[in-house]
Amino acid sequence: MNIDVFLKAHAGDSLRVNRIGRSSETIQHPALTVLLAVQPSVLSGMMQNSTFRGRGLTARFLYCMPTSKVGSRKYRSESIPAEVATTYEFVIRDLLEEEAGEVPQIIPLSAEADKLLEEFANELEPKLREEYSDISDWAGKLTGAVLRISALLCRSSVMVSNPFEMDAADLVVSGETMANAIRIGRYYLEHARAAYSLMGADPAVKQCKYVLSAISKYGLTEVNRRDIMRICRSFKTAEEVQPVLNRLVEYGYLAVKDDGNYATGGRPANPTYLVNPAVLTG
Repeated sequence: MNIDVFLKAHAGDSLRVNRIGRSSETIQHPALTVLLAVQPSVLSGMMQNSTFRGRGLTARFLYCMPTSKVGSRKYRSESIPAEVATTYEFVIRDLLEEEAGEVPQIIPLSAEADKLLEEFANELEPKLREEYSDISDWAGKLTGAVLRISALLCRSSVMVSNPFEMDAADLVVSGETMANAIRIGRYYLEHARAAYSLMGADPAVKQCKYVLSAISKYGLTEVNRRDIMRICRSFKTAEEVQPVLNRLVEYGYLAVKDDGNYATGGRPANPTYLVNPAVLTG
């Protein structure tokens, strides 16, 4: 399965598809929204797929693990107030039906919003090594997710307050809007911890720590798959090692060295990885 479209569209990176016998296809600014409602067993299966976790696909979703209502459900529940339902439908339809312009619209942050986001990012970052180490691939993207959420909240609130004459000058993320976005981010953080626990994230994180420990022990500044299999005897095949290396690259602990040795398709053949100096001094 080619998951590049999901990976690239998350950040709007250009997507290029090369096919034999056909001209190349390129999407400059891909945008994709995915909503899945699945059983817990499906989440578990996602994490067991080393490609999904190793290349960062699972880190790009926001997870919601609602408490089961089985045993406390009522036959007849209260209806959603008509005003709430109408406003919600209006905003969602407006967001979905708006045509994108040739130039992306910029939604700036107010000084207060920028300060709140900076404080949240600074609070989160040191926890990626300890408290959130088992979900650091996901939590490392949370600040960016909160920023996106704040833009959506800003766009929605302006549409509700002035639905007929929306001025682009009004599209500025306020401190209150950013605070709400951060609140939503904290909600997703707790649910991600529950989802990753269900999906069995711990073994993958332990493998990364195992490899980093071995690299630090031998003081290696460059490594490849063969090196890792030599110093980490628990790995028996290259297929077991590669997802761990992919993860470490995404975390920033390793970086692919461009030595000009490329295989068919433009990818390095058994690439060499440069080790982040922090691994050796940490």
